[in-house]
Amino acid sequence: MGRMDPLTIVFTIIGGLAIFMFSVKLLSDSLSKITGPRVVSILEKATNNPVKGMGVGTATTIMTQSSSVTVLTLIGMVNAGLLTFRQSANVILGSEIGTTITAQIVSFNIGFAYYPLIAIAFFIWFLVKNEKVKLAAKVVFSLGMLFLAMDLMGLGIEPLVELPIFVDLINTYGSNPIIGTLIGALISGVTQSSSATTSLVIAFGRAEAISLEAGIAMVMGANIGTTFLELFAAVGASRPAKRTAIAQALINIIGVVVFLPILFPFAALVRLTSLDLPRQIANAHTIFNVIVSFLFVPFVGALVWTCERIIPVREGELAPRHFFDEKMLNVAQLALRESEREIISIAEKTLKMLGLSKLALVNEDTNSAKKVLRLEDEVDDFCDETENFIDKIREEDLTGELKVWRIKLLNIITDVERIGDMTNNLAEFAIKRVKDDIPFSETAKEELLKLFEKVEETYSTAIEALKQRSELLAKQAVELEDAVDVLERKFKKTHIKRIKGGVCAADADVMFTETLRNLERISDHADNIAYDILNTFYNQYATGRRRRTPT
Repeated sequence: MGRMDPLTIVFTIIGGLAIFMFSVKLLSDSLSKITGPRVVSILEKATNNPVKGMGVGTATTIMTQSSSVTVLTLIGMVNAGLLTFRQSANVILGSEIGTTITAQIVSFNIGFAYYPLIAIAFFIWFLVKNEKVKLAAKVVFSLGMLFLAMDLMGLGIEPLVELPIFVDLINTYGSNPIIGTLIGALISGVTQSSSATTSLVIAFGRAEAISLEAGIAMVMGANIGTTFLELFAAVGASRPAKRTAIAQALINIIGVVVFLPILFPFAALVRLTSLDLPRQIANAHTIFNVIVSFLFVPFVGALVWTCERIIPVREGELAPRHFFDEKMLNVAQLALRESEREIISIAEKTLKMLGLSKLALVNEDTNSAKKVLRLEDEVDDFCDETENFIDKIREEDLTGELKVWRIKLLNIITDVERIGDMTNNLAEFAIKRVKDDIPFSETAKEELLKLFEKVEETYSTAIEALKQRSELLAKQAVELEDAVDVLERKFKKTHIKRIKGGVCAADADVMFTETLRNLERISDHADNIAYDILNTFYNQYATGRRRRTPT
């Protein structure tokens, strides 16, 4: 190995680092698919309690194997108004602890055992059809590749210990922790991975090409460098989201400032934890992050206050209008969940529009009609933005029924948008009725009220079924839609009798008939939503029925 030329050494180290980063990404993606639903539920339980928040952050980062994913997702959730800034600060403290797991894993020396791990996991991954088994194989394959990458980096580093210039460089920054910290921050900033930087330092430790003090300095610098991506990601985000990114940077910077003056005593303490240098570096990383996180627990309020001074609260600052933010795409399950929440919010808006159109048409209330027309423009915009967001959720990042549910949500958006269009039609009918003084008989008004109420009940039940993913409510919505069909046919017949008997004015004929048609189509779309729930989560396909084509 001592005969390796400088170019070969450089590319061996960089190649090993590249394989390591690829393996971490593959591991993170695989674990996100496996633990995604659990990650979503855990993040949604984040509270103002610092210790509980730390637990959420630690668990989330362990399950995704990426503190960057956790923090970027937090920025997205804060930007969307799903978490407060204070809650996100608590979670960040935990993410600092969770990110140390990778270093602990790769500090083990398993010899060449990673070769059979890679080989067996690879063939299982490509030959087995079961999705869960394939994901488990990808996790094992990723772990094997991590150890392979560590060995490759070690092969490139070993010749360096024989180079006088390298030894002099190590001695220089080894006695000056600030230089080591800056180098660690630079590498982490370039790779955007504190895990990659820490593992590179551990590889140097295996080759005994670095001192513990220098290794600790680089590891602490890596914590600072990894915040660059989050700070960049916060540009253009809401002010609370910017505070989240700044909070992570302050936690890491302050932690390093506190530890740098005591680095050598700290290194002496770490030496007591193991006789193995790679293990000492991994332990130093863990101990440093744990201590810094717990030191901040009593000062979370001060941290929040400081960040709010740096990014001050603006008077009248509005909460975001959407539940989602593109940074949530880091966790596909979360992005899908928040898309669903956005669709429910839009559906509730169209349900309100349905109620307003009832007042407008039956009571000749033009103010209600104008509100519907204004809301319809909002609904169209929200539906377009939500559809575009769901299109960005990669299907390959989802598993099982969630892949199907992603497609169903796109269908449901179309249903909700069409319902908005139809309430808009009803509002326009109401304005025309007032403008042209088109009369409805009392019987016609009573029939319209009955049908409106039945359609509102059908649609509200479908929305509630969507909220709860409830089989019972979805079936109730289907039954209510059947009742709407019966009423619509009945009222068409009685309307024809009134027209023939001269009870209803001829100019009311088209408007009344079209109103019945629009209401019946609204219930059809509610029926579509109910069946999408039943088909996706309960494997119930209606015999003799098909999804109605939106009109």
